[in-house]
Amino acid sequence: MSMEDEPPTPPAANGLDFICWDEDQMTTGVASIDEQHRELIQHLNELHRAHLAGAQPDDIKKILKFLGRFVATHFQHEEGIMEERQCPQRKENLMAHARFLSAYQELVSNFSMEDDPDQIAKEIKNMAARWLASHICRVDAGLRHCPAIGPKEANQSKPPPPQPK
Repeated sequence: MSMEDEPPTPPAANGLDFICWDEDQMTTGVASIDEQHRELIQHLNELHRAHLAGAQPDDIKKILKFLGRFVATHFQHEEGIMEERQCPQRKENLMAHARFLSAYQELVSNFSMEDDPDQIAKEIKNMAARWLASHICRVDAGLRHCPAIGPKEANQSKPPPPQPK
């Protein structure tokens, strides 16, 4: 089992949030990536609050689909910057993203077919929060040590987030 598979418990900000942004441990030094990470945490907390409030499975499913699209868009952006900067961990990052997307998609599929969607929603929240906190701190934060290649990245805006459907 890799270190990424044994992440620390994500830091919770309060009873309503499942995970919080930790500036010291999670900052990558790339503004667009840090902003997207904060947005991912925000959306994961929205899923958590909806789940706690007893949202209907169809409402949870909409949030899960949105999260999946957002994550895929974010991963592409982050992978491009790591490649551009020739970060040593870019291949590890690419493989970790592929594993996460596969596991996430499987859990979301199970959510649709499961007799107990509440249990699957808990599994998805736990898996996503633990993975996100661990991955940001252990892999993405390595971007701090990969200098920007040129002005292109500085002028590069983040990709537009997926729109809810």
